[in-house]
Amino acid sequence: MDRNARKRIIEDGLAARDFGGLLSEGLPSGRLLRQLVQFLQRPDALLRWRAVEALGRVAAVLPPSDPSLAETLRGLFWMMNDESGNLCRMAPEAIGEILSARPDLRPAFSPLLPQFLHEEPFEPGCLWALCRLISSGGAEPEGVDPEDLALSLSHEDPRRRGLARRFCRMTRRPAPPAPPVVFEDYDPEAGEVISTREE
Repeated sequence: MDRNARKRIIEDGLAARDFGGLLSEGLPSGRLLRQLVQFLQRPDALLRWRAVEALGRVAAVLPPSDPSLAETLRGLFWMMNDESGNLCRMAPEAIGEILSARPDLRPAFSPLLPQFLHEEPFEPGCLWALCRLISSGGAEPEGVDPEDLALSLSHEDPRRRGLARRFCRMTRRPAPPAPPVVFEDYDPEAGEVISTREE
């Protein structure tokens, strides 16, 4: 199968939200993960979110002995570095989804997320990833700087502000009184990008 045909199969699987079909294609795990990471750069927001979800689904079924998942996580962190020359805005969301599916990898990788809470353009994605880890049964992440959180709570970007309020609610941290925040987020039950509200 050539590269273009493989990409079409993956794109069709994401569009149909057919994660089982993607897994049944028989692609080597490393190649499938790399292909999904490439979809994080697509202009279609829904396709990007489906790629995030697919990365979590693939991560959940890979055996602990498979090194491709740790390699993918290292690559995603590298894509959050200016030196990479290929910044990926949705790298934090992908990292959060993978780690939510693989608690065994959290000790090595989740402590690296909070440092990006003050790094443009990754602040909202890091907040989303931290909330995702908590919602999947993880402990409150260490290393979240209260000053970074305060900046996010007062930021003009509604997604960043709303996710900061969500993080405070989930971790029982105090947040200043403010009107409810409405922002766009991915609903994993519906598989759609929806307008959501955070008090």
